[in-house]
Amino acid sequence: MKILYFKIRAVLVTWLMRLLPRNPPIVFKGVNSALTLCEQVAVLGYTKVIIATDNFLGGSGILDGIKATLTKQGVEYVVFDGILPDPAFDQVQEGEAMIRTQRCQAVIAVGGGSVLDAAKMMAMLHTNPGSLESFDGIQKCKRPGLPLFAIPTTAGTGSEITLAAVITDPVSHRKIPIVDSKMIPGYIALDAEIMKGMPPGITAATGMDALTHAVESYLSKASTSATEEHATAAVRLIFKYQLRAFKEGGDMEARDGMALAAFYAGAAFTRTSVGYVHGIAHQLGRLCGTPHGNANAMVLPEVLAAYGECVHQRLAKLADVAGIGEPGEGQASKAGKFIQAIVDMRKDMDLPLQPKDLKASDIPGIVDEAIAEAGSLYPVPRYMSEAELTTIVNGLRAA
Repeated sequence: MKILYFKIRAVLVTWLMRLLPRNPPIVFKGVNSALTLCEQVAVLGYTKVIIATDNFLGGSGILDGIKATLTKQGVEYVVFDGILPDPAFDQVQEGEAMIRTQRCQAVIAVGGGSVLDAAKMMAMLHTNPGSLESFDGIQKCKRPGLPLFAIPTTAGTGSEITLAAVITDPVSHRKIPIVDSKMIPGYIALDAEIMKGMPPGITAATGMDALTHAVESYLSKASTSATEEHATAAVRLIFKYQLRAFKEGGDMEARDGMALAAFYAGAAFTRTSVGYVHGIAHQLGRLCGTPHGNANAMVLPEVLAAYGECVHQRLAKLADVAGIGEPGEGQASKAGKFIQAIVDMRKDMDLPLQPKDLKASDIPGIVDEAIAEAGSLYPVPRYMSEAELTTIVNGLRAA
């Protein structure tokens, strides 16, 4: 009976996601495109903005060029640098309070997925006052938010192009997915210059996050020819550039390629949702504080292997895209080689395989929440049993 409910829910979510209105953003790409984006702020007539970021970026010098460009264009700015990893709603409220008291007309988000998610919600909360619970779900915002300009500093989350944000309840620590087409930023800069200083560990984790988005989107039952085009482009770019970006942060071609890969992966999964990898990863973040990209990397190949035969054809196609396998090789063999390539990439980048402080007593709750999340939100290739998911999560303690 539960599986039937999940299947009906998946059909409804799929069609709702396809019917949501979307205004495509204007995208600037290339070295110093972030400065071009800031020039557009003035062209569009905004005279005072808030720069939403985190404490590290706020003091790192990365904002210097952005600030200087805004000043040169006659745009006043204030900086809110109180956004933390896995942002909680109280941080969103603090940021919105600064928007209100400083009378800002637009939001410039500079940072990784946490910053972009929080900035989306700051912009929406300003025009849609309410509690976090009032945003929980799909298309709950009645009015458009403040104009939002996004400058991602990591190549992973794709949050700059998605219609979703994940915000943590500061009391229960539950991660609440908020989906609304009005949250897609209006202007985006994919600037490799800003990303070149990303440390290797973050480069590794965010790259695996982008790969997870692309693969889970491609396997989704909600996939379309358009999302498949974006997902395969992301996979192609990631297998070409991820290790290069990890090993040599100043490789601007690799940085530029990974920025585009994350963007394509985000464009794909924002229309298809994801799958059990994210269902598990969200719980690891909630319980163990595991960074999202790391959490995805811990279980991506294991979940793909557990799906079994039903994904072999699709994974074989991704293997072809990534240049893995031999001509004429069987689908199951190619699928296995694709999964092994992800394991090898994870190992080459020395990504952690175990969450900190994961207890045996946590596992049933993680499994239950992953089942509920996937069943309610994700059109997965097939629904896994409690036993299958328990085996995957148990493996994190023995890795």
